[in-house]
Amino acid sequence: MQIWSSLLVALSLSMDNFAVTIAAGCAEHCRLRVRTVLGVSFSFALAHFIMFSSGWLCGAQLGKHIDRFDHWIAFAVLAFIGGRMIKGSFERAESAAASNLCSLNTSKTILALSIATSLDALLAGVGLSFTPAPFGLTAAALAACVTVTSCCGFWLGAQLGRRFGKIMEALGGVALVFIGLKLLLGGLGIW
Repeated sequence: MQIWSSLLVALSLSMDNFAVTIAAGCAEHCRLRVRTVLGVSFSFALAHFIMFSSGWLCGAQLGKHIDRFDHWIAFAVLAFIGGRMIKGSFERAESAAASNLCSLNTSKTILALSIATSLDALLAGVGLSFTPAPFGLTAAALAACVTVTSCCGFWLGAQLGRRFGKIMEALGGVALVFIGLKLLLGGLGIW
């Protein structure tokens, strides 16, 4: 039963990540390379692993402090990047400098998205540190699920982006803004 519980935790924590990579795949569909997909997927998985492990190790002390503002950080990052994607979808293709900020080839964007999508893993680690859930199994399942869902999200997003073009980039940006808004409203106890 612990295997299924660990897998369920891992899958639920990777859903925001899946949505973000679909949006990124839509935006990057023409420039998406296997190296980029794997690099970003492993970055996301590493961030989830580090956050989950930190939460587990620090227990309740960290949870009391991070819980107050994690939703604001996630909202700000996702809304900013989503807004840039929406804006970029309406600009002409020659305006590469304007869309460079949302490019997955920049370490700033990858780092920001890695942190924004892994904040829930930090709090899950805090919560699960008080249960008999196996740390190693849950952490390994989390890293594997994030890697697989990221690769699948990029592939699905790229397919949608190729088929529907700039409209999918705009919708991907809207999705990021809504994910950020959902995290914010959830953190504030509204949703």
